Amino acid sequence: MPQINALVTDVEQHPPFVRVIFSAPEIADGLSPGRFMLADLGDYLRTPLFPAFLADEVFWVLVPPDHPAAALQHGTSVNLIGPLGRGFEVGEFVRRLLLVADTAHLPVLLPLQPREVSDEPQVRTASQVSGALLLSAPTAAQLYPVHLLPASLEVHVVTADGSAGRSGSTLDLFPDLVRWADCVCIACDPTTYPALAEVVREVRIRPAKRFAQALVVPSMTCGVGACQGCAVTVVDGFKLACVDGPVFDLLELR
Repeated sequence: MPQINALVTDVEQHPPFVRVIFSAPEIADGLSPGRFMLADLGDYLRTPLFPAFLADEVFWVLVPPDHPAAALQHGTSVNLIGPLGRGFEVGEFVRRLLLVADTAHLPVLLPLQPREVSDEPQVRTASQVSGALLLSAPTAAQLYPVHLLPASLEVHVVTADGSAGRSGSTLDLFPDLVRWADCVCIACDPTTYPALAEVVREVRIRPAKRFAQALVVPSMTCGVGACQGCAVTVVDGFKLACVDGPVFDLLELR
Protein backbone atom coordinates (compact mmCIF):
# COMPACT_ATOMS: atom_id res chain seq x y z
CA MET A 1 0.00 0.00 0.00
CA PRO A 2 1.65 3.27 -1.13
CA GLN A 3 2.48 5.85 1.52
CA ILE A 4 3.76 9.17 0.22
CA ASN A 5 4.14 12.80 1.20
CA ALA A 6 1.96 15.05 -0.94
CA LEU A 7 2.63 18.76 -1.29
CA VAL A 8 -0.19 21.27 -0.77
CA THR A 9 0.09 23.66 -3.70
CA ASP A 10 -2.93 25.85 -3.00
CA VAL A 11 -5.71 26.41 -0.45
CA GLU A 12 -8.56 28.70 -1.39
CA GLN A 13 -12.16 29.44 -0.60
CA HIS A 14 -14.62 27.67 -2.86
CA PRO A 15 -17.96 28.32 -1.12
CA PRO A 16 -19.53 26.40 0.48
CA PHE A 17 -16.25 24.47 0.61
CA VAL A 18 -12.52 25.05 0.91
CA ARG A 19 -10.48 23.73 -2.02
CA VAL A 20 -7.14 22.09 -1.17
CA ILE A 21 -4.89 21.16 -4.11
CA PHE A 22 -2.28 18.44 -3.72
CA SER A 23 0.66 17.56 -5.94
CA ALA A 24 1.05 13.77 -5.67
CA PRO A 25 2.28 12.22 -8.92
CA GLU A 26 3.06 8.92 -7.16
CA ILE A 27 -0.61 8.16 -6.43
CA ALA A 28 -2.68 10.51 -8.58
CA ASP A 29 -2.83 8.00 -11.44
CA GLY A 30 -4.31 5.34 -9.16
CA LEU A 31 -7.10 7.53 -7.86
CA SER A 32 -10.59 7.27 -9.29
CA PRO A 33 -13.99 8.66 -8.24
CA GLY A 34 -15.09 7.13 -4.94
CA ARG A 35 -11.65 5.83 -3.93
CA PHE A 36 -9.94 7.61 -1.05
CA MET A 37 -6.72 8.32 0.79
CA LEU A 38 -6.05 8.31 4.51
CA ALA A 39 -4.35 11.56 5.46
CA ASP A 40 -2.28 12.37 8.53
CA LEU A 41 -3.73 15.74 9.49
CA GLY A 42 -2.41 15.82 13.03
CA ASP A 43 -5.20 13.89 14.73
CA TYR A 44 -4.77 10.58 16.52
CA LEU A 45 -6.46 8.78 13.60
CA ARG A 46 -6.05 9.44 9.90
CA THR A 47 -8.76 11.24 7.96
CA PRO A 48 -10.22 9.93 4.67
CA LEU A 49 -9.95 12.33 1.73
CA PHE A 50 -11.92 11.88 -1.51
CA PRO A 51 -10.77 13.58 -4.72
CA ALA A 52 -13.12 16.15 -6.24
CA PHE A 53 -10.84 16.66 -9.25
CA LEU A 54 -8.22 14.42 -10.83
CA ALA A 55 -5.38 15.22 -13.19
CA ASP A 56 -2.11 13.54 -14.18
CA GLU A 57 -0.06 14.61 -11.17
CA VAL A 58 -2.47 16.55 -8.97
CA PHE A 59 -5.83 16.16 -7.30
CA TRP A 60 -7.89 18.45 -5.18
CA VAL A 61 -10.44 17.98 -2.47
CA LEU A 62 -13.39 20.10 -1.40
CA VAL A 63 -13.96 20.09 2.35
CA PRO A 64 -16.18 22.07 4.76
CA PRO A 65 -14.53 25.07 6.43
CA ASP A 66 -14.40 23.19 9.76
CA HIS A 67 -12.63 20.16 8.26
CA PRO A 68 -9.01 19.70 9.45
CA ALA A 69 -7.77 19.81 5.83
CA ALA A 70 -9.18 23.32 5.49
CA ALA A 71 -6.50 24.54 7.93
CA LEU A 72 -3.63 23.34 5.73
CA GLN A 73 -1.25 25.93 4.33
CA HIS A 74 0.40 26.31 0.94
CA GLY A 75 3.66 24.36 0.92
CA THR A 76 2.65 21.92 3.66
CA SER A 77 3.66 18.28 3.23
CA VAL A 78 0.89 15.79 4.10
CA ASN A 79 1.46 12.07 4.54
CA LEU A 80 -1.09 10.03 2.57
CA ILE A 81 -1.84 6.32 2.40
CA GLY A 82 -3.67 5.12 -0.70
CA PRO A 83 -5.43 5.00 -3.02
CA LEU A 84 -7.79 2.77 -1.07
CA GLY A 85 -11.17 1.14 -1.52
CA ARG A 86 -13.47 0.38 -4.40
CA GLY A 87 -14.92 3.40 -6.18
CA PHE A 88 -17.68 4.08 -8.68
CA GLU A 89 -17.71 1.89 -11.77
CA VAL A 90 -19.14 3.35 -14.98
CA GLY A 91 -19.13 0.71 -17.70
CA GLU A 92 -17.93 1.37 -21.22
CA PHE A 93 -21.45 0.98 -22.61
CA VAL A 94 -23.00 3.62 -20.32
CA ARG A 95 -24.39 6.52 -22.34
CA ARG A 96 -26.78 8.10 -19.79
CA LEU A 97 -25.18 8.70 -16.39
CA LEU A 98 -27.25 9.95 -13.45
CA LEU A 99 -25.52 11.53 -10.45
CA VAL A 100 -27.52 11.99 -7.24
CA ALA A 101 -26.16 14.07 -4.38
CA ASP A 102 -26.83 16.55 -1.65
CA THR A 103 -24.42 19.47 -1.49
CA ALA A 104 -22.45 18.03 1.44
CA HIS A 105 -21.61 14.84 -0.50
CA LEU A 106 -21.41 16.28 -4.02
CA PRO A 107 -17.58 16.66 -4.21
CA VAL A 108 -17.00 12.91 -4.42
CA LEU A 109 -19.17 12.77 -7.58
CA LEU A 110 -17.58 15.73 -9.36
CA PRO A 111 -14.88 13.66 -11.11
CA LEU A 112 -17.69 11.73 -12.82
CA GLN A 113 -19.21 14.78 -14.51
CA PRO A 114 -18.92 15.04 -18.32
CA ARG A 115 -15.51 16.18 -19.50
CA GLU A 116 -14.40 18.23 -22.45
CA VAL A 117 -14.23 16.48 -25.81
CA SER A 118 -11.11 14.31 -26.02
CA ASP A 119 -8.65 14.27 -28.92
CA GLU A 120 -8.36 10.52 -28.56
CA PRO A 121 -11.09 8.73 -30.57
CA GLN A 122 -11.18 5.71 -28.26
CA VAL A 123 -12.02 7.87 -25.21
CA ARG A 124 -15.67 8.53 -24.52
CA THR A 125 -16.45 12.24 -24.51
CA ALA A 126 -19.12 14.51 -23.10
CA SER A 127 -20.96 14.25 -26.44
CA GLN A 128 -21.04 10.44 -26.14
CA VAL A 129 -22.10 10.29 -22.48
CA SER A 130 -25.10 12.33 -21.37
CA GLY A 131 -24.88 13.36 -17.73
CA ALA A 132 -27.61 14.50 -15.35
CA LEU A 133 -27.26 15.62 -11.75
CA LEU A 134 -30.06 15.53 -9.18
CA LEU A 135 -28.85 17.94 -6.50
CA SER A 136 -30.64 18.59 -3.21
CA ALA A 137 -30.23 21.00 -0.31
CA PRO A 138 -32.38 22.36 2.52
CA THR A 139 -32.33 25.90 1.06
CA ALA A 140 -30.89 27.80 -1.90
CA ALA A 141 -28.23 29.29 0.38
CA GLN A 142 -26.82 25.81 1.02
CA LEU A 143 -26.65 24.72 -2.63
CA TYR A 144 -23.39 24.12 -4.45
CA PRO A 145 -23.06 26.92 -7.06
CA VAL A 146 -24.69 25.38 -10.12
CA HIS A 147 -22.92 27.82 -12.45
CA LEU A 148 -19.61 26.11 -11.61
CA LEU A 149 -20.84 22.84 -13.12
CA PRO A 150 -20.24 22.14 -16.83
CA ALA A 151 -22.92 23.21 -19.28
CA SER A 152 -23.02 19.66 -20.61
CA LEU A 153 -24.39 18.42 -17.27
CA GLU A 154 -28.18 18.61 -16.99
CA VAL A 155 -28.85 19.78 -13.44
CA HIS A 156 -32.09 19.17 -11.53
CA VAL A 157 -32.29 21.08 -8.24
CA VAL A 158 -34.55 20.25 -5.31
CA THR A 159 -34.73 22.28 -2.10
CA ALA A 160 -36.77 21.42 0.97
CA ASP A 161 -38.16 24.95 1.25
CA GLY A 162 -38.62 25.59 -2.48
CA SER A 163 -36.18 28.52 -2.49
CA ALA A 164 -34.42 27.06 -5.56
CA GLY A 165 -35.49 24.52 -8.14
CA ARG A 166 -38.35 22.27 -7.17
CA SER A 167 -39.79 22.16 -3.68
CA GLY A 168 -39.58 18.76 -2.07
CA SER A 169 -37.03 15.97 -1.87
CA THR A 170 -34.82 13.86 -4.08
CA LEU A 171 -37.53 11.21 -4.25
CA ASP A 172 -39.82 13.55 -6.18
CA LEU A 173 -37.61 13.57 -9.28
CA PHE A 174 -35.67 10.35 -8.82
CA PRO A 175 -38.15 7.89 -10.48
CA ASP A 176 -38.22 9.60 -13.88
CA LEU A 177 -34.46 10.07 -13.92
CA VAL A 178 -33.87 6.42 -13.01
CA ARG A 179 -35.99 5.37 -15.99
CA TRP A 180 -33.71 7.48 -18.21
CA ALA A 181 -30.36 6.38 -16.82
CA ASP A 182 -28.00 3.56 -17.78
CA CYS A 183 -26.05 3.98 -14.54
CA VAL A 184 -26.76 5.80 -11.26
CA CYS A 185 -24.08 7.05 -8.85
CA ILE A 186 -25.31 8.31 -5.48
CA ALA A 187 -23.64 10.22 -2.65
CA CYS A 188 -26.02 11.63 -0.05
CA ASP A 189 -27.44 10.98 3.41
CA PRO A 190 -27.41 7.15 3.77
CA THR A 191 -30.76 7.25 5.59
CA THR A 192 -32.33 7.95 2.18
CA TYR A 193 -30.82 4.86 0.56
CA PRO A 194 -33.62 2.38 1.42
CA ALA A 195 -36.21 4.64 -0.23
CA LEU A 196 -33.99 5.20 -3.28
CA ALA A 197 -33.43 1.44 -3.59
CA GLU A 198 -37.16 0.83 -3.49
CA VAL A 199 -37.65 3.25 -6.38
CA VAL A 200 -35.01 1.42 -8.43
CA ARG A 201 -36.78 -1.89 -7.80
CA GLU A 202 -40.12 -0.40 -8.82
CA VAL A 203 -39.12 1.32 -12.06
CA ARG A 204 -36.39 -0.99 -13.42
CA ILE A 205 -36.89 -4.61 -14.42
CA ARG A 206 -34.00 -6.71 -13.13
CA PRO A 207 -31.41 -3.93 -13.03
CA ALA A 208 -27.85 -5.03 -13.70
CA LYS A 209 -25.45 -5.45 -10.80
CA ARG A 210 -24.13 -2.04 -9.73
CA PHE A 211 -26.62 -0.27 -11.98
CA ALA A 212 -27.18 1.94 -8.93
CA GLN A 213 -24.13 2.56 -6.75
CA ALA A 214 -24.05 4.39 -3.43
CA LEU A 215 -21.30 5.85 -1.27
CA VAL A 216 -21.21 4.76 2.38
CA VAL A 217 -18.56 6.39 4.59
CA PRO A 218 -18.49 5.11 8.18
CA SER A 219 -15.37 5.66 10.26
CA MET A 220 -12.50 4.18 8.22
CA THR A 221 -9.45 3.91 10.43
CA CYS A 222 -6.98 1.42 9.01
CA GLY A 223 -7.91 1.28 5.31
CA VAL A 224 -7.08 -2.42 4.98
CA GLY A 225 -9.94 -4.17 6.80
CA ALA A 226 -7.86 -5.09 9.84
CA CYS A 227 -9.76 -3.18 12.51
CA GLN A 228 -13.26 -4.23 11.31
CA GLY A 229 -14.51 -0.81 12.38
CA CYS A 230 -16.20 0.13 9.12
CA ALA A 231 -18.64 -2.77 8.77
CA VAL A 232 -21.62 -2.09 6.50
CA THR A 233 -24.75 -4.24 6.60
CA VAL A 234 -25.57 -5.85 3.24
CA VAL A 235 -28.09 -8.41 2.07
CA ASP A 236 -25.88 -11.41 2.88
CA GLY A 237 -24.23 -10.14 6.05
CA PHE A 238 -21.50 -7.51 6.40
CA LYS A 239 -18.86 -5.93 4.22
CA LEU A 240 -16.09 -3.48 5.07
CA ALA A 241 -16.28 0.02 3.62
CA CYS A 242 -12.52 0.46 3.40
CA VAL A 243 -11.90 -2.59 1.20
CA ASP A 244 -15.28 -3.73 -0.24
CA GLY A 245 -16.49 -0.15 -0.62
CA PRO A 246 -16.94 2.66 0.18
CA VAL A 247 -19.07 2.43 -2.98
CA PHE A 248 -21.61 -0.40 -2.87
CA ASP A 249 -24.42 -1.71 -5.01
CA LEU A 250 -27.41 0.26 -3.71
CA LEU A 251 -29.66 -2.81 -3.86
CA GLU A 252 -27.29 -4.84 -1.64
CA LEU A 253 -27.38 -2.37 1.23
CA ARG A 254 -29.57 -3.04 4.25
